[in-house]
Amino acid sequence: MDSFTWVNSYLLDIISENMILGIGIDSVDISRIEEACKKWGERFLQKIWTDKELLYCQKKTYRFQHLSGRFAAKEAVFKALGIGWPSICFSEIEVVNSSGPPRVRLLGKAKKIASEKGISSILISISHTDGKAEAMAICQ
Repeated sequence: MDSFTWVNSYLLDIISENMILGIGIDSVDISRIEEACKKWGERFLQKIWTDKELLYCQKKTYRFQHLSGRFAAKEAVFKALGIGWPSICFSEIEVVNSSGPPRVRLLGKAKKIASEKGISSILISISHTDGKAEAMAICQ
């Protein structure tokens, strides 16, 4: 095998192992999420976020920034998966924080759909300022 063929073969292996199957991005006004939380209360919170996400955000000084970031991340994951609400529930996409960057944990129908599409991992990035929260998701 000549070096050109070997390099092409190697690059194809790398690309196929790290194939991007979907990309999604979202931006949300933090004030919109804060108003919805105040208007709809616990019912809205439980519909959108998991108990673990709520616990994480409630410990933060600027909890609406963190709730908004997770909301944007969930929307970005919907787009990256190529599906939308009400195909799956918001609470079936969980943003998990431990050491390092946030991760996505899919539950229920979301997990099944991702598996059917050959998606083995979802990378996310979340950013927020005083007024906006943005997130990007990449399905591999």
